[in-house]
Amino acid sequence: MPMLNLSHEKTQIGEQGQLYRGGTVLDPFMGSGTTGVACANINRNFIGIEKDSEYFKIAEKRISNT
Repeated sequence: MPMLNLSHEKTQIGEQGQLYRGGTVLDPFMGSGTTGVACANINRNFIGIEKDSEYFKIAEKRISNT
């Protein structure tokens, strides 16, 4: 896996986003759903997995309100 130069992280992530349009983001430890919210904001498909039902409810609410 190539390493990212953090001073150029936004540019590299932006370029990757353009290269992988329509891709799906998998978050196996979803927690409160921050990654899901970000995906909803940029119209990305998202699969989140969370074993704690309370965190899942929080994530579900945050993502659906985005």
